[in-house]
Amino acid sequence: MPLAAKPPFPALRSLALATLGIALALAVSTPRHAIAHGIAGDRVFPATIVIDDPAVGDEFSFPTFSTVHNSWTAAGPGSREFDYGIEWDKTITKDFGFAINGDYTTKYFDGGGNAVGWQDPVFTLKYNYYVNAEHEFMSSVGLIRSFGGTGSMAVDDPVGSTTPTLYFGKGLGDLPIGFLRAFAITGELQYQISDWPNAEANQWIVGASLQYSIPYLQQHVKDLGLPEFIGRMIPLVETQFTMPGNGSAGGPTTGVIAPGVLYEGDAWQVGIEALIPATRATATNVGVIVQLHLYLDDIFPDSIGKPIFGK
Repeated sequence: MPLAAKPPFPALRSLALATLGIALALAVSTPRHAIAHGIAGDRVFPATIVIDDPAVGDEFSFPTFSTVHNSWTAAGPGSREFDYGIEWDKTITKDFGFAINGDYTTKYFDGGGNAVGWQDPVFTLKYNYYVNAEHEFMSSVGLIRSFGGTGSMAVDDPVGSTTPTLYFGKGLGDLPIGFLRAFAITGELQYQISDWPNAEANQWIVGASLQYSIPYLQQHVKDLGLPEFIGRMIPLVETQFTMPGNGSAGGPTTGVIAPGVLYEGDAWQVGIEALIPATRATATNVGVIVQLHLYLDDIFPDSIGKPIFGK
C-alpha cells in the first residue's frame, strides 16, 4: 500500500553535499601517488556506474543517485522514481574481494500516493583471475547474490536470485591507431538464476562501456597541453540489456544507453550519465544517474584500504 509522505529531498541533498565535502577533504589530504584501481599495463579502468568494472578493489560509492519519470500509459499510471545507492567493495586478497550494495527507493505515482523502502541487499564475490599488461586486458569472474524478501515489498521483488558473472576490460593502447589508442571497452555477461522454481524467471544481463580516457591520451599518446580539469575527464557510453532466459515467454527485453562523463580526482571520482531507455518496456523518459566514488586503497592505504590477507 503506498504511503503518504513528502519527498525527502532537503535531508538527502544535505547528506549528499556533506559526503561530497568529506570526499574532497580526503582528496586534498591524500598523497598524489596512486596505488591504483584496475590497472593493466598503462591502462587504468575507472569505476563505471551502470555496469561493474573488471577490477577488484577497496572502494566506497555514496551517494549513487538516479531518477527517471515514466509517463502514463495503457498499462497504468506514471511515476517518478528516485534511487539512493550505497556500495562498499573490500579486498580479501589482492585478487579476490566482495561488495555489498544497498539502494533506497522512493516512487511517487502521478495519480497520488507513493512507495518507499530499501531494495533487497546484494552481495558480490569477485575474483580477478587474469591481467595482461602488454595488451591492457583484464578479466574477472563473480557471483552475485540478491537476498529476496529482505527489502521492502513496496519497491522490490520478494524473490531472490544468484547471478554468475564474467567481467572484462580491454584498452586499445597496444594498437597502432594514433589518438584512438585512448579508447577502452569493458563489459559484463550475467545469467541471473531466480529462486522462483520456474526457468522463465531467469534472465540474461549483458552490459558494456566504451570510454575515451583523456588522462591516458595525455600521458601515453600525446600531451596536448589540455587544462588539468579537462585532462582528468573520461567521456563514455554505457549500455545494459536484460533479456528473458527462456525466450519471449519470460517477458520483454529492457535496456538502457547511458552517455556521460567521469571526472578523476587523486583518490575519488565523480560521474554523471543520462539514462536513455533502449526499449519501450524500459521507461518512457530519459533519466539521470550521478555517483561519488572513493578509492579507499588510495585514501587509507595502510588500514581499511588494503587487503585483509597479504599486501
